Amino acid sequence: MSEKKAEELSKLQVVCSLFAHTVSDDLYYAQQIKESIEASLPSSESELAQPFLHRAKELVEKLESDRDRTAVELVEAETDSYSFSMLELRANLLDALKRICRFDSGLVVLTGLKEAICPAGKRWSKTRKRDYEDAIEFAREFCQKRSRPSSTLSLIIF
Repeated sequence: MSEKKAEELSKLQVVCSLFAHTVSDDLYYAQQIKESIEASLPSSESELAQPFLHRAKELVEKLESDRDRTAVELVEAETDSYSFSMLELRANLLDALKRICRFDSGLVVLTGLKEAICPAGKRWSKTRKRDYEDAIEFAREFCQKRSRPSSTLSLIIF
């Protein structure tokens, strides 16, 4: 799958998770919401994850009245100050889960994982690919084990 299609699918997953009550099972409606969010952003920001997520959060607060029972947390894997580490990823995920734990449902969006493991200008080696797959598996298991059984938690890797 191309990187562009993967990003589009991730954005669609965000929309379906955030607007679950509004969208229900209508993927065409979800696609329209995604496109309207992208159109509302400046062209320089329409491809970036953070502006899209912030605009989606603003819109969901306006459209859905029951948002006091749902939380959205953004976890960034990529930073300029240090290289990627699983310990830092664990700490960031744990902080996000602590903030979400009081809600009935939550959405954790993990961004920048590819860029953190394989920075621009570097190539994907077997080791980096394995590290990326291990980080995804770790994030899934960590969120599953540390969320309340009575809550609904969605993890999207963007």
